[in-house]
Amino acid sequence: MKSSAVLLQTLLLAKKRLRELKTGKDISRAGGAFGDLQNDTELTADKVIGQYLAEQFRKVFPGACISVEGLPDKDTDDPSHTWVTVDPLDGSLNYLHAGGMTGFPVTAVVTVLNKKAGATFADITDVAVLDLRGTLRDSWTATWRSKESRYSTRLRSGKSYHAFGSTMDVGTLDLGRMNVIGEMYYPENREKLFRAFAGEKGWLRSPGSAAYEMASVASGQAVAFVCDRQKQHELGAGYALVKGSGGVAVDWDGKDLGTRTYDFKTQTPCILAANMRIAEQLLERLNR
Repeated sequence: MKSSAVLLQTLLLAKKRLRELKTGKDISRAGGAFGDLQNDTELTADKVIGQYLAEQFRKVFPGACISVEGLPDKDTDDPSHTWVTVDPLDGSLNYLHAGGMTGFPVTAVVTVLNKKAGATFADITDVAVLDLRGTLRDSWTATWRSKESRYSTRLRSGKSYHAFGSTMDVGTLDLGRMNVIGEMYYPENREKLFRAFAGEKGWLRSPGSAAYEMASVASGQAVAFVCDRQKQHELGAGYALVKGSGGVAVDWDGKDLGTRTYDFKTQTPCILAANMRIAEQLLERLNR
């Protein structure tokens, strides 16, 4: 079985475990999530599912370093070994307010790299993203195909995305004809996006789960995702998914993210887009 399939299978087990939690929406610690942002919340479910996934991935990848958001690293003595990074509950606010988990998207994210020491985005080998809502079965995986020197992205249905279809050929960015997703959590990013699209009607969206939003670009539902400080442990998966779909993943200087150092706790400016023409138009708007 390919490792990306194993990743997805493990996330599906975590989804089942999440449904069994009776107090998953209890707040364990206010202001203690990623980056110690004062209005973040760390939920019981985040910790419980994170510990569960850490245990499962230690079995799948013996000797690997396992990094789970909110938990101490389970490290190996050899930094050249496999590195597995996990965000167990991306979209905590959506989960907190969901009625029976049928609300906005909540996702689990796992990224596998072939080493930890000196790792870059190009060292990502497999990723999986799973929508944890009970009524939907959306999931995405990407695997590095060494013979073709590229990623291959798939949905759970088995459909392979090698291009964006109709959006791949889009040459002009138009909010009235396509969805653009912007990370609205950070006020500076909101302000930049509002300035970039001032006076335009259209669909500037933010479902509230970054991994889901980036996967939406990979599957062609959105033409681009924009964030001035995206967490890398989610961005790694987004990078592989979008590249595997034929799109581009660049920083705010237009440089491909592949050579950038992968750091679990770092935030990175990024634009994930259907093609470079769309990315360049976004860059022009955002940097003016």
